[in-house]
Amino acid sequence: MKRLHIKLLLGTALAFALSACEQTDYQLYDTTQKDYAYIEYIDENDQEATSVNYNYGFDTRTSYTVSLPVKLMGMTADHDRPFTLEVADGTTMQEGVHYTIDHDAMHIPAGGVETTVDITLLRENDPQLLEREFTLKLRLVPSEDLNVVGRDTFSITYSDIHPEVAPEWWTAGIQTYSICQYRYETAVKFFELFYAMEEVNPTVVHEMTDRYGDYFVNAVSMQGPLAMYLPFLNKYVLIDLWDWVNENYPEDLVLVPPFISWQRPTSF
Repeated sequence: MKRLHIKLLLGTALAFALSACEQTDYQLYDTTQKDYAYIEYIDENDQEATSVNYNYGFDTRTSYTVSLPVKLMGMTADHDRPFTLEVADGTTMQEGVHYTIDHDAMHIPAGGVETTVDITLLRENDPQLLEREFTLKLRLVPSEDLNVVGRDTFSITYSDIHPEVAPEWWTAGIQTYSICQYRYETAVKFFELFYAMEEVNPTVVHEMTDRYGDYFVNAVSMQGPLAMYLPFLNKYVLIDLWDWVNENYPEDLVLVPPFISWQRPTSF
């Protein structure tokens, strides 16, 4: 009798469980609804950013590319899904003069979940870049295939304003580390020689740029590259730089008091 009672209880529990399962409504993804696109730009510090500010500084390149990721929220599709990056109010750049943008990349590809749109900043078309900044403001707008969610704007500002004041690492060791008086053209030559060594000794060059940033933008005074990497710089950069300065700006090799006259570096 007790065994029959247990069977009845188990049967009743199973019936309730089946009944509960039959009454549960499971949410299904609506494949007819629009999916979403959004902008997600990650900067060099691995942080999400809404803008880029770039100055050519000592860079010798004539163009610089910002790669802007646009990502999908939703399901992949069996066809390309176009979107539009609209030029927004506040833009002072002119397409074809200050920048080009890869219009052909403005779609989420079939089977994909993201794409990258390249915006190339042009250096040589507008002399006003030497005096002022220009800005491009973009807005991601809905299309027939995609709605927009989350981050939908991004801005880029750039210029070619030459640094007229020497960076700290250039002047901090001026008596000790065989550096001449600062001149923009000399600094450009310094980095031209420095980056030329990337093919010869990539390990040290990459170690220095990882520590100090491209063009040493993160270098600090008295602990900068001239203090920490003097043997390498003397051998591969400063000797050739001395000869170049001596030929082009010999007056820069004689420093005003309290600095001593600049001595030609010796190889290690």
